[in-house]
Amino acid sequence: MSRADDLAKVDVALTRIARIANSRRAARERSRLSGVDLLPTAVWTLAAVYRLGPVRLTDLANDMELEPSRISKEVNRLAEAGLVEQETDPSDRRAVLITATDKGAESWRRYRKAVDQQLARTLDSWTDRDITKLAALLVRLSAAVAGEAL
Repeated sequence: MSRADDLAKVDVALTRIARIANSRRAARERSRLSGVDLLPTAVWTLAAVYRLGPVRLTDLANDMELEPSRISKEVNRLAEAGLVEQETDPSDRRAVLITATDKGAESWRRYRKAVDQQLARTLDSWTDRDITKLAALLVRLSAAVAGEAL
């Protein structure tokens, strides 16, 4: 088999994984397991706020590689749900800092646990060695796609 054939297989597999992982069915199952009923973009936003917070909206948008107006809408939804709070940046009163609330942090941890449970179930028949290899290759692929050196 040629390199081109193998690359085509990688592309098909990644596309299939992304489609399944981002499907409504998978999202419903994660919501059911975690008790967190958010749309995928809201979950990604909450995850980034949890990881980066307190964070400015522009920095959040840059990290997520989305337009600030899109992130602003998600932050407002999360704030209405009590999952994040916005406060004036003490170093620049024109800017706002976004932080996960206790409820938001707990929601993110429950959601993350549900994702981990799904993945563990999916890879249950794999050996520890296979999972270690997969993790190393996916980290390497992720860095290459992002244009980062390992």
